[in-house]
Amino acid sequence: MQAIFTLTPAESKRLIGKGIAALPEVRQAKEKGYLLVGRGSTNAYVLEELLGERVVKEGYVAGQVIRGILCALGPKERTRPVVFHKGEVLSVEPGEVLDKLGPGDILLKGANALDKDGRVGVLMASPAGGTMGQFYMAMKARGLTIIYPVGLEKMIPSVEIAAQYGGIHALGKTIGAAVGVACVADGYVFTEIEALETLFGLEAVHVASGGWGGAEGAVTLAVEGLDGDVRKCLRFIEKEIKGEPPLPALKSPCKTCGMVCSFRGKEEAKLPKYLRG
Repeated sequence: MQAIFTLTPAESKRLIGKGIAALPEVRQAKEKGYLLVGRGSTNAYVLEELLGERVVKEGYVAGQVIRGILCALGPKERTRPVVFHKGEVLSVEPGEVLDKLGPGDILLKGANALDKDGRVGVLMASPAGGTMGQFYMAMKARGLTIIYPVGLEKMIPSVEIAAQYGGIHALGKTIGAAVGVACVADGYVFTEIEALETLFGLEAVHVASGGWGGAEGAVTLAVEGLDGDVRKCLRFIEKEIKGEPPLPALKSPCKTCGMVCSFRGKEEAKLPKYLRG
């Protein structure tokens, strides 16, 4: 049996969150070792599913694409990233446990792009590379797992080509923050497709993108499998996923941002209304 449905970006994030929380390796890391949940809008939904309670999702970001620009949430508005250790939430920054990580431990890292070959793109506004600069090489050296929860709305033609552009010192002018692009060719990518396979054992295909009237950024998916599994999936989508509200926008005032940006240093009152915090 085949079926088809459309998910808005928020609905996709909720589905991915539920799928990640159901992964055996993630559950094992959370209960028996270390599970690090990096900042990011999709990871905020993942965190809610892992905690079983609501969080201030709009604060669980650092860099963000908001109101049509590349931006960053100010440090005062950000929520601390969550580190699970043997079922408990630790009051530490993820970097504080980096040297304690071992076999089975996992980092959940947000992403900004992916392509058909499974490569992941991560935008970096920090001169030190942010989470990627802090964790990627260290975890690769240790042979540890990084999972990239990312929605299919972020599909681009080639992350490899995209990574040849950008960079804080390479860019002249930017409408928004200056960033570099990291290309990860060996990441564990987890999209809506992997979520549907994890939760229902269904094969899913991305068949269309986009829409309007609230469906901007939406993805349309077709699923195929046993009749009972497909019906179970559709009931789940209707009851647990459809109607997920858009993520509220939380933007710091440009004058307090501190990012390398064409608007930096301008008086807030002189900025376009859509750029004001």
